[in-house]
Amino acid sequence: MNTRLNVLAMTSAALLLGLAWTGNSLAQQASPAMPAPELDRVSCTEVDWHQNMLRDYPWVANGCHEAIVIDGQKWARFEGVFEQLNRDGTITSNFRNDRGRSLGEVQLMPGPDQRVLLDGRPTRFSDLRRGQVLNFYAPEGMYAFTTEPGAPATEQVQIVRVEEPRRDAQPARELARAEPARTTRPATLPATAGPLPILALGGLLSLLGGITLTVRRRFNMPNA
Repeated sequence: MNTRLNVLAMTSAALLLGLAWTGNSLAQQASPAMPAPELDRVSCTEVDWHQNMLRDYPWVANGCHEAIVIDGQKWARFEGVFEQLNRDGTITSNFRNDRGRSLGEVQLMPGPDQRVLLDGRPTRFSDLRRGQVLNFYAPEGMYAFTTEPGAPATEQVQIVRVEEPRRDAQPARELARAEPARTTRPATLPATAGPLPILALGGLLSLLGGITLTVRRRFNMPNA
């Protein structure tokens, strides 16, 4: 009797184990696990930068901390210290290198529902505080930043380029001013002294003429 009970119990246990294994297999077949993206890390020197990125931010190669490869796409990681949220909705971050040295400011325009990972938690840009360190990623060959690697193009953070005054810019054109009229000196002086000089000259000539006649008469008179 006891032998039959033991056999029956063992058979029941085997059936239960078989059913549990079958159910687990069916559950795994019904919801297959999604393949994880292939992730690797390479040097920043292997990143092919976008031409406009190098033009607007010459320090971009030195600001790269590491490059993450996801499914064959390189994503350069940067660190930016959050400074402020501007009135136009843009944010200003001060990018720094791996030694903590400031490289330059970058203005970004996040989307209205866009989040940034802060300590592993999605955080609104409007909830950030000055001095918090954020991670930004630049996809290879593109003029853009994202808040996490592998993000689709719809989640890119627009770069707002700040125009700087050109060093060779021409100064503001002055209003036209009338030049002072140039005066030329006349070749002859104007006759403004009157007839007195002429009369004096005539008197002098008459006096000289009288003296000359007197002298000639004395020489011509015969001696007594």
